Amino acid sequence: MKSIALAAVVALIGVGSVAQVRATAIDEIYAFGDSLNDCCINPAAPFTNGPDTWLPLFSNLIGAGYVESAAYNYAIGGAQSGETNAIVAADTPIMTGLQAQVARFKGDAPVIGSDDLAVIWVGTNDIWASSYDQNQLFGLPGFDINKPLGNDPAVDVLAAYISGNIHMSIEHLRDSGFGQVLVLTPYDIGDSALFDNAGGPAQNTAYSEALRDHLLTLYTTGIDTYVLDMVALIRDLQAGSPDNGFTQLGTDPSCSFGAVVCEDLPQAEQDQFIYYDFVHLTTATNAEVSEAAAGVLDAGIPVAPVPLPATGLLVLAGIGALGVRRRAGTS
Repeated sequence: MKSIALAAVVALIGVGSVAQVRATAIDEIYAFGDSLNDCCINPAAPFTNGPDTWLPLFSNLIGAGYVESAAYNYAIGGAQSGETNAIVAADTPIMTGLQAQVARFKGDAPVIGSDDLAVIWVGTNDIWASSYDQNQLFGLPGFDINKPLGNDPAVDVLAAYISGNIHMSIEHLRDSGFGQVLVLTPYDIGDSALFDNAGGPAQNTAYSEALRDHLLTLYTTGIDTYVLDMVALIRDLQAGSPDNGFTQLGTDPSCSFGAVVCEDLPQAEQDQFIYYDFVHLTTATNAEVSEAAAGVLDAGIPVAPVPLPATGLLVLAGIGALGVRRRAGTS
């Protein structure tokens, strides 16, 4: 009932005023996932043209505690949704995936309350690795690609695998004390440059959309799950060009490719790019991510449990009626 009432208020007063009626109180933020969240563990982090990930701005917008440090951010560049990293290199330990991050978090045993928020952004490295034609990155020995389900798994099979791993992680985080989790879906990986075959973009788009659809209905008992649809967000930014300030929409050109890299440009020109490189986002795009994520929490409407179909309800009703008749017959 509270969610329905809040939705009515949002529709009445407009998105710009939602923060005044925030339904979701957040104390501290802990982050998990891949390079899109990684601030500190990978030496190359953060993977953008600014000093921070999107998380500091997001934490400021919602008034939550967060520091760009390994104490709050367990994300690692290249992480997949399982135990592993997408690239198995000599200097990259394989046990860096989401499951391993959550296990390390539990081992650190921070004191977590129900008002703390876990943020998960993962799946990109499962997707591109699954459609990548080669078994080694650019064919380089010593840089093996981890394909979690082999080459080119069925679209829904891969989506179910990734969402299942995320669901398992959410259960562990719930058991650690979290009452809330925000999941960001991968955006359309087919729109990035993470492919090496003619069918790669279309396949990666299908993977991205299927995973998005799985995550939008990912309900976990005992914890409020909020989901930000990044497929829609990036497409909306592209559709809103040039009025929204973004004029460089694809990975070619991107902020770090070309004759002049983005960091050498004035900030106003940097802010015109959506992509920082072949897959990561610029600080301007990350600012949009921060505001959209805050809006999801402002709305305060978590994923709801999937209702039973009508036939299932009829079966339950029939079982209940049968029990009543049996009790009546024995009384």
